Amino acid sequence: MSPGLVKTFIKLSAFIMEKRRILLVEDDEKTRELVAKNLRMEGYEVLGVATGEAGLKLAGTIEPDLVLLDLLLPGIDGWDVLAKLRNNPQTSYLPVIILTALTEVKHKVHGLRGGADDYVPKPFSTSELMARVEAVLKRSTQADKERFLDQLPGRKGDKIHLIIMDEVNYIDVERDSTYIHTDDDNYTLNYALAELENSLDPHNFFRAHRGFIVNLNKVKEIGRGSGSSFELTLSDRARTRIPLSRRRASTLKKMLGI
Repeated sequence: MSPGLVKTFIKLSAFIMEKRRILLVEDDEKTRELVAKNLRMEGYEVLGVATGEAGLKLAGTIEPDLVLLDLLLPGIDGWDVLAKLRNNPQTSYLPVIILTALTEVKHKVHGLRGGADDYVPKPFSTSELMARVEAVLKRSTQADKERFLDQLPGRKGDKIHLIIMDEVNYIDVERDSTYIHTDDDNYTLNYALAELENSLDPHNFFRAHRGFIVNLNKVKEIGRGSGSSFELTLSDRARTRIPLSRRRASTLKKMLGI
């Protein structure tokens, strides 16, 4: 990798670690503003919404690190929001802290059994909430590290090979099958790309295009393709070129600050 790209990926790591993003779903405006203000003072990025529908929509697009969820919401209530978050593969891993005026033990038990990571009854102290947010995020970070795959089972003929992640150049889809590509060979995977996205470390692997996931450590350069498109060139033996969609190029530029 060129020195220039090394610097940009260092910047990318710093960008990712700089702020944790919190989605706050709370219909009471005063509570929402107070909680958001205190979270921002602690260095968090906060996006607040007043309805369950808006919360679900944002949860699937902004990739928050944590959801603070009120239960008594207009329209879709917090119970339904929690269930939908847990049943959606894209959001099932999101840590959720319930904030609610429902203080009975049965409600707390129902929330925790439903997949909430913590349950904070109203009224609550700001300092306690900040401590609980920090604790849940620490647990979530450790769980994320543990759930990332460190090897992929690739099939070649009748044999299964365990491929070390550092050896992976890229993963793609061809004719409804998923393949992993290394310098030495190609292997068939029993994972869909969408499943892999949730299982690979985002610091090292990137969905460059709807049909490709690339190992960022193998990226040699990012340049223009034909017309207005972009492409990645890898440092593998074949100097593979991978299309980079316009949308993903825009995302990378924002993340890299270029």
